[in-house]
Amino acid sequence: AVVVGDLNDPHQQEFLRGHDMEISTLAMSASGAMLASGQLGTTRVKGFGAPVIVWDMTTKQVVFTLQGHTQCVDLLRFSPDERFLAATGADSLLHIWDMQTGELVLGKKFANNGPVTVFHWGGASVKSRRTRYEVVYALPGEVFNAELFFDPTRQQWMLEHNLMGMPSSGMVRQYQCSERTYDGEELVLGTMMGDLVVFKLSTQVYRASVPVCSGGLLSLASGPGNEVFCGGGDGSIRKLRGDDMRWTLLAEAQVEGGVTSLSLNGAKDELLVGTNHGRIYRMLTQDLTAQLVAVGHTSKVCCVAFGHRSDVFASGTVDGNLKVWDLSDYGVLSECSVTAEQGGDPGVSAVSWVKDEALVSAWRDKTIRCHDASSMRSLWEIANAHRAPLTAVEVHGGEALSYVVSGAQDGSVRVWALRSREMMLQFAEHHKAVTSVLVDVRQPHLVHSSSLDCQVLTYDLRRERRTVGHQVREGAFTAMTQRVDSEQELVTCDNTGRLLFWDCDVADPVQVLQSPQRMRMSCAAVSPTGSYLAICGDFLVSIFDLAGGIRLMAQGHGHSQPVTALKWSPDEKQVVSVGEDCCVCVWNFYGAAA
Repeated sequence: AVVVGDLNDPHQQEFLRGHDMEISTLAMSASGAMLASGQLGTTRVKGFGAPVIVWDMTTKQVVFTLQGHTQCVDLLRFSPDERFLAATGADSLLHIWDMQTGELVLGKKFANNGPVTVFHWGGASVKSRRTRYEVVYALPGEVFNAELFFDPTRQQWMLEHNLMGMPSSGMVRQYQCSERTYDGEELVLGTMMGDLVVFKLSTQVYRASVPVCSGGLLSLASGPGNEVFCGGGDGSIRKLRGDDMRWTLLAEAQVEGGVTSLSLNGAKDELLVGTNHGRIYRMLTQDLTAQLVAVGHTSKVCCVAFGHRSDVFASGTVDGNLKVWDLSDYGVLSECSVTAEQGGDPGVSAVSWVKDEALVSAWRDKTIRCHDASSMRSLWEIANAHRAPLTAVEVHGGEALSYVVSGAQDGSVRVWALRSREMMLQFAEHHKAVTSVLVDVRQPHLVHSSSLDCQVLTYDLRRERRTVGHQVREGAFTAMTQRVDSEQELVTCDNTGRLLFWDCDVADPVQVLQSPQRMRMSCAAVSPTGSYLAICGDFLVSIFDLAGGIRLMAQGHGHSQPVTALKWSPDEKQVVSVGEDCCVCVWNFYGAAA
């Protein structure tokens, strides 16, 4: 989805839904009347098509769905008069569409030179009562000045180009971005070498190469007074002023992550800055003072957890990033990243709260870690807690009994004293990976576990043994939750699309719900009052009314990749889901009255 938000109110968001894969690029028309979005090639339809969608920003409706690209749409650009939209992609194609009719007016493939990395509209002129458009585009190592015009003889639009003059020494660059200076005299391009390459448009020749940053010059924006704002892969933002061969550094700032996007507001006094570390900043153009306005994950989010508070939750990712979020403004209260000692990503598998003060998390590097929730300072860790990567963790922090229970890929379940971190008990009855561990909602001395071996087991910590076991012939259990009403049945979901309800006194499931599509279900969560059940299968979040006879109440589609986990807020007003698309989705829930 394309998210249209209010910078001054994070709760004011609108969602433009039309893509079925991750969105790869955006472009806004000069007047703001139209928005274009491109995506990665779809894996759901044969051919890996990557459509471009044009949206009417007044009605928030689709104007055109433009086909032609495959693999990925890399770049979108509206012409200054909003007559045309140009798109380039990883398939080495250049497409130009008429925005009045949605018709393709030009298609060109650059098979031998590689994809078009830069496309920039210039001025327009009228010759023989027909408008001709100046454009500049770049291929790896080459820059072309071209003209788009309608040929009445052939009755089609044509693109004639000339190669820009380069130094005789044969300078070769990989171009990433482009802007035209405010006076229109020069075209400046950012390169992977980190320099700003300047071309004189009137003579179509190279004029200068200005070193700017390291890590590549990834984004550009031009402002009044021939000011050029440069965003680097090293997280630097520099404001330059000049022309031709004379450029002066006026100001610079540093942000977290490579600067992949720079956009000026209408008044030209503020920049919107996006980075590849999932940060969005508002930055004053005068002195480059920055304010962080949004944060997101940049890798697969695999776990989410609430404590006792309804306005704070935690999430963790496969690359070892742990965040604590504030639901009042969707900001990050604290975060940390853990790097594996022997390389690779340690990866957070599960997270659980300790009295709203600390987070206990399970990691793929076989470690259980505890962090202070407010500062993310490391409090303690249990190294080599299991012989295999951890998959699940749960904490019980009662006065009489406090412990941590963990599960791993080798099927083992271990119980640890919360205060001393000593191992109290170990159970090794599962034959495959443990997918969930739960502390019983009524009797905290009971612990439940589910596994890919189609078993649900219950352990009595006082008697130090397994007391109940349930098993099915097929359908590996992917997640488990427990009802707080009725008989406190355990609810499991599996990879064949079944929801199974288990009573400790009955060997077989007391109730079975089967998805008509037999779609794999990845997670399930009973609401705090026990009235509702939220489940995820593939990309959908579904809410069932348990009190009304397990009736489907609502479904939400917000993820572009499979959902990995979800949790209810303690006040039962929101559901938070996370997925492989790096997204955290917050769903408002209004109960049965809705």
